[in-house]
Amino acid sequence: MIHFSKVGEILSEIRELTDFVIIGDTVVDISLGKKGIESDVDLFVLSISTVIDEDKIRDFAFERGWDFGKTPIDTPRLIVGLDAESLQVDMYENIQDFFVPEQIINSAKEIKIGKEYFKIITLEDYLLLKANAFREEDEDELRGIVSMIGEGKLSINKEYIRKHIDLFEENSKSIAERLRSVGIVF
Repeated sequence: MIHFSKVGEILSEIRELTDFVIIGDTVVDISLGKKGIESDVDLFVLSISTVIDEDKIRDFAFERGWDFGKTPIDTPRLIVGLDAESLQVDMYENIQDFFVPEQIINSAKEIKIGKEYFKIITLEDYLLLKANAFREEDEDELRGIVSMIGEGKLSINKEYIRKHIDLFEENSKSIAERLRSVGIVF
């Protein structure tokens, strides 16, 4: 596990390169009150382009002694060595089939991670993004979250989901059906 204090330090450095909003599994970890993360941190970058500014991102990583790689959709991945572990930071923007509505980014809340505050999407918006992508691993993760809701470990605002689902326009009906299929009824 990589403690949130260390994650915050790395995110603080990345903020020197670009503004961003945290959009990935970290949302669930924070919602559960965990002390750190097991996997990676997914960022939706705001002030640079993952495509146009790739060289700038690569140079930024190498200047810090970090490794540089690619996500499954060919956007930048920073790999930060931390003692015996590595923190993987994946950078995304709206390209190909990857889509985060602007209103979701604008609805992000500031959360303290380590010593600083960072913008992070809501758990409800995270569920909508997972239902929109709906790969096999997304479906499994949604089912796991439903289980944690049932156990009282997490809670969601169903009215918020109802309002934000329309942000996905032509996909909104499919997203609603996918959420219902995993047990999220709103």
